[in-house]
Amino acid sequence: MENNKNPGMLIETLSESTESVLPASKKALTTGAEEEAPLLLKRTPGSYLLNQLYGLWVFGSLFLLSVLVTRKLSVAEYGVFAVSLAAFNTVAYIVALGLEDATTTFVPRIFAEHGKAAAAVLMRHLLALRSGTLLLSFVIMLFTLPALASLIAAIPLSGAAGMAASLRDPALLNHISPIAVYVFGNGISSLITAICASLMRMRFVFVVGSVTQLVLLVLSFFVLQLGWGTDGILWIFAVLSVLNAIAFQQQGRTSN
Repeated sequence: MENNKNPGMLIETLSESTESVLPASKKALTTGAEEEAPLLLKRTPGSYLLNQLYGLWVFGSLFLLSVLVTRKLSVAEYGVFAVSLAAFNTVAYIVALGLEDATTTFVPRIFAEHGKAAAAVLMRHLLALRSGTLLLSFVIMLFTLPALASLIAAIPLSGAAGMAASLRDPALLNHISPIAVYVFGNGISSLITAICASLMRMRFVFVVGSVTQLVLLVLSFFVLQLGWGTDGILWIFAVLSVLNAIAFQQQGRTSN
């Protein structure tokens, strides 16, 4: 009965006992988050600069590639190449599901507020979702592309019918295998690039991505010189995108 006469002492005792049973992992997460946030801010200026330089290099290399393609391909082959890239962009946009935007928004916030372990869980979920979506799109493109064209034609938007007709183009269907591989590799690389950008770790992306674009230009020149045409260019895009994705994944495992 004496303890009931002193509620202040009882509250203090309960508070101390509650703190003593708090999980050590929760305290560690809080401490880790407090340590990670300043590091994230410290890396921001350099990572932002590398991101801008990488964007400029990608834009410049793609411009040079477009000049090379227009000079080396015939009018008919260039039309097939343009249709193939349009199909790639369409499918890549559909399967993206806004995951890059979600990554750049939520990964740095969770990283700063809850630490590296919590951010790693979110990144694994995002990669799993992207991988599943890409596998599904890969199967659809290889085996049921006409059905996808029918779905797009049913969308009540201007230009949907023309886009569906492009997807049914026999010239496109003849090059669908490298396009499907390109969509898969590019989808993985894009999400990992967004993760690196959100964590302000753009140095590896800058190096590997820049080398990839340079190799793309060189190989495209030789492929066009050999007369392999549109199919050769598309396979270069596809293979390099997959190799790029593998390199990014290996780097992600190493950094973890």
